[in-house]
Amino acid sequence: MNSALNWNDLEVGYDIPARIGMRESEVQTPCLVLDLDALERNIMKMGEFAKGHGMRHRVHGKMHKSVDVALLQEHLGGACGVCCQKVSEAEVFARGGIKDVLVSNQVRDPAKLARLARIPMLGARTIVCVDDPTNVAELSAAATEAGTQIECLVEIDCGAGRCGVTTTREVVDIASAIDKADGLKFAGIQAYQG
Repeated sequence: MNSALNWNDLEVGYDIPARIGMRESEVQTPCLVLDLDALERNIMKMGEFAKGHGMRHRVHGKMHKSVDVALLQEHLGGACGVCCQKVSEAEVFARGGIKDVLVSNQVRDPAKLARLARIPMLGARTIVCVDDPTNVAELSAAATEAGTQIECLVEIDCGAGRCGVTTTREVVDIASAIDKADGLKFAGIQAYQG
């Protein structure tokens, strides 16, 4: 926490959800309430499980939407970074000190593409999902304009029909396009079964 912050100047319900000593019924929601001992124990347990099985793991920021919790997951649990659904979430985590962010979605809006391309300037490895060759060109233009590099995962549809490519040929074509594009780096494939 920032010791220079004057908590008395913050309004409950607007700036903060509660003050120390408030009754539970007075706490404004949404409010993340954690048992720190249990949280740290669970983070370490997950990290040990992943390490014991030769895996790296990445936490999903939508579960807690907290930079502090994500940093604990990195430092105590060995998480390799954070996964986000939206560019705005990735920006918050990168500004908060997370050095590896994955936007596990396609980004198509021009303003959001420009913002995504600036995230590496915050010192964070930046990864995004792609399932369309046109999006490769859009990402390349944004990264080139920003003078940064965005890493790309080709997303594969594993049956849900939500997003992702369905053929090996599409995977190869998009991976090739990424590999040839300025400002982009092919980082692998991704599939989501959910």
